[in-house]
Amino acid sequence: MQSVDEHKTAFKTHHGHFEFRVMPFGLTSAPATFQSCMNSILSPLLRRFVLVFVDDILIYSKTLPEHVKHLQIVLQILTTHQLKVKKSKCSFAQQRLAYLGHIMSPNGVSTDEDKIQAVSNWPTPTSVKELRGFLGLAGYYQKFVRHYGLLSKPLTNLLRKGQLYIWTAETEQAFQALKHALITAPVLSMPDFNEPFIVETDASDKGIGAVLMQKNHPVAFLSRALGPRHQGLSTYEKESLAIMLAVDHWRPCRVFYQNRSSQSIFFG
Repeated sequence: MQSVDEHKTAFKTHHGHFEFRVMPFGLTSAPATFQSCMNSILSPLLRRFVLVFVDDILIYSKTLPEHVKHLQIVLQILTTHQLKVKKSKCSFAQQRLAYLGHIMSPNGVSTDEDKIQAVSNWPTPTSVKELRGFLGLAGYYQKFVRHYGLLSKPLTNLLRKGQLYIWTAETEQAFQALKHALITAPVLSMPDFNEPFIVETDASDKGIGAVLMQKNHPVAFLSRALGPRHQGLSTYEKESLAIMLAVDHWRPCRVFYQNRSSQSIFFG
């Protein structure tokens, strides 16, 4: 904490008045501040061989000697900035690792088996609250599901303000289809930011979708159901809308767009 900000953390106990000299847990801005700090000190390494989310640092390498070198670089940076890691919470040189609800392996990125088991055993929601809970978990893994927007549309319609919660055959079918899609989700490729990406888009009467690919393997899926206003658009306009959706969502990536007629353009 900067000395001019220490008074903002003041609290009183029966032992007296105290102020924090370092950033404590519980402050509203603490997670964002710490994330900003980690992004700043590790910025030269991010997406080269480091990913970081708050205090979870993922270091990835192609070979063991390279991994040792990467570890030394990261640990030296942390030491320079007076940050410490707890050995018991670290895992080194792992071929398979759980990270933020995902499983990282040489094959790519897959969903966490424990989370997907919870989806498999999820009972039919009987209230808006229960449905929100299911869609919250399902939505976290939506990049693994082709046409997620279309599959979930009958369920998200029940969350509209003023909408009566009536479970129908259509919503049950959507619920089971979404569960099946999550349980059978494919393994996605790890993105290589030194290589170009391919975006393939598609459009139907009720929705648009896109898939981000590298080396003919999916990296992520993206989709959205269309409202009544957009359902009346022509096929060409819906394809264009799908491109705009993909560009806006994956803007940081350098990609090629490829439609059904195999016309390709470059944008960055």
